Amino acid sequence: MMHSSLTGIISSYQSLKLTEQEFVLATIVETQGSTYRKAGARMLISRSGKYCGLLGGGCFESDLLEHAYLVFDSRQPIELFYDMRAPEDLIWGLGLGCNGAVRIWLEFVTIDQDYLPLALFETALQSRTACVCITILEGIGSDSTHTRHYLFGDSDKIPIEYSPPTELIDTATDTLSTGKPQLHEIDLDGRQVQAFFSRINLPVQLLIIGGGPDAVPVTRLARVLGWEVTLVDYRDNYCKPEKFPDAQHVIRATPEQLADRVNLDTVHAVVLMTHKYEYDLRYLQQLSHPGLRYIGLLGPTARRKEMLRTAGKELTRQIQDRVYGPVGLDIGGELPEEIACSLVAEIQAVMNQRHGGHLAAMNQESSETNASYNLGCIVLAAGGSTRFGALKQLLEFNGISLLRRCVQLACEIAQERVMVVHGPKHTKCQRNIAAYKVTNIVNEDWQSGMASSLTLAIGSLPQDYDAVLILLCDQPLIESRHIELLREAWFKHPDKIIASNYADTAGVPAIIPRLYFDQILKLTGDQGAKKILSSLASNVIHVPIPEAEFDIDTQEDFARLLFRTK
Repeated sequence: MMHSSLTGIISSYQSLKLTEQEFVLATIVETQGSTYRKAGARMLISRSGKYCGLLGGGCFESDLLEHAYLVFDSRQPIELFYDMRAPEDLIWGLGLGCNGAVRIWLEFVTIDQDYLPLALFETALQSRTACVCITILEGIGSDSTHTRHYLFGDSDKIPIEYSPPTELIDTATDTLSTGKPQLHEIDLDGRQVQAFFSRINLPVQLLIIGGGPDAVPVTRLARVLGWEVTLVDYRDNYCKPEKFPDAQHVIRATPEQLADRVNLDTVHAVVLMTHKYEYDLRYLQQLSHPGLRYIGLLGPTARRKEMLRTAGKELTRQIQDRVYGPVGLDIGGELPEEIACSLVAEIQAVMNQRHGGHLAAMNQESSETNASYNLGCIVLAAGGSTRFGALKQLLEFNGISLLRRCVQLACEIAQERVMVVHGPKHTKCQRNIAAYKVTNIVNEDWQSGMASSLTLAIGSLPQDYDAVLILLCDQPLIESRHIELLREAWFKHPDKIIASNYADTAGVPAIIPRLYFDQILKLTGDQGAKKILSSLASNVIHVPIPEAEFDIDTQEDFARLLFRTK
């Protein structure tokens, strides 16, 4: 099965190179507006005309293939730009159906150049860790006869010859952290060049426990998406490899043998489908690994609740936010294939931190609510860092201070409606974020606790703010994708408090509507947003954001942050 994921492209390359020695690799390096695929998407084209991957959903592939043969003939890279935002595209020949623009880099790949960058992608996937691929875009007329590539990530797993020069390290580090592709002008070897940075993520690792007939379409669909599938069963006649040709691994293991025979640390999602309550429960009791983001249980809600109750309080506390049952999105599925489609779609949504609703409805609602509501943001940065022993607001992580990282995130969400509350060394902190258009206020009473900062900020807000997003600068794992989840929930429930759910509690980041500002103004001492969330529990909507649990209070916490990013 040829699919458009990087795993699929590499699989196709490995098969095609047995008979072919020349390819063209097409990579989207920049997009504007609405496009079928985003920056970092790739397509592989062979000299014989075979290809793997789609970049335009069929909009411009035929034209792109024609340009690929020019690359084959010249052995030189070229850059294409398709602008699908104006009606004129119907005139000049392609009749494109999208509403954006894409910039695509086409490069020649040959055995004479050791099949770079395809061989580099192989190395990245084999490393089993996230990496960043760096492509130096040099076209006809440059000193280089082929495109240069580098790989940044775990230095113990990447050959030294792929390591990037120091000029590229900072941007590569940022790309690895945020996951956002970047196209930059960089001074390299004494001249300005364009460099494209894109993170290479591991394919979803899916564990299916139970080898009944209904597991077959699940493995088939997961394989189409480029996922890596492991199937486990405790019964000999249920775990035969010939029954599951789309699974990479078929393993016989009882629940108690599971951890020894499957590396659960690498699994992202698991579905329990033995259809035996006792065995599903015993397998579930082996699934406390923090890297598991989805645990699916077949059957009704009552079965899930009973299973979690029987599993024990400690295990339930650890995994309940990641357990889904009944499994799947509501698409009216009844047949095994329909249920498999629903299940795999739900896992895909969870992996991408989406809710799986109708895009048309979400886009309409988003545009309407964006026009109707004003969301402000309060960045609380007035703490004295007593437990840390130094001003943690200005600690640098990936080349940027924690304070500046948080303010940058706030400005992405609320533009110029951002208020930053400072405490000790406020002048130094304000200088650190001088590039951002924010309102700085100083809490002279910062030593009294968080309540004084929160009430000071709420009392200083403009009257036209419908709600505020509360951010803390010592939660460095919070990204814009997390805030977008909170904002989407608020758009749907504008009169509810939207809080992050982690470690069996509700906390910040959180969005608090104006309706509750009076309660905040009554806070005293070290009471913060959690006090409000607790007292108004019936008016709080929880959004699972496990990354919010990690904050920096001590030197040990900061060391853990640095270690987890190596």
